[in-house]
Amino acid sequence: YFKSWIVGVRQSNNQALRAMITGIPALTHVLDKAVKTAEINFLCVHQKLRSKRLAPVLIKEVTRRVNLENQWQAIYTAGI
Repeated sequence: YFKSWIVGVRQSNNQALRAMITGIPALTHVLDKAVKTAEINFLCVHQKLRSKRLAPVLIKEVTRRVNLENQWQAIYTAGI
C-alpha cells in the first residue's frame, strides 16, 4: 500500500479525525489483460459535516494522489 493514499481531515483545535478516504493498489484482469488499478474502498465523513460537500473533495484528492503514482484506472467500491 501507499501511505499517501490514506487521506484524513482533522479538526484544528483538538486533532479529532472528521473524515477519511483510503485506497490500495490492485491488479485487475480485463479481457485477459492485467491492469494496474487503485481500489478506493473506504470513505467516511462525520455526520455533522456531511452537508459541507466534503466527500467530493476527498475523492478528488485521492484521485490526484493515485495519478501521481502513474495509475490512471480506479475501482470505487461501496459496502452497503
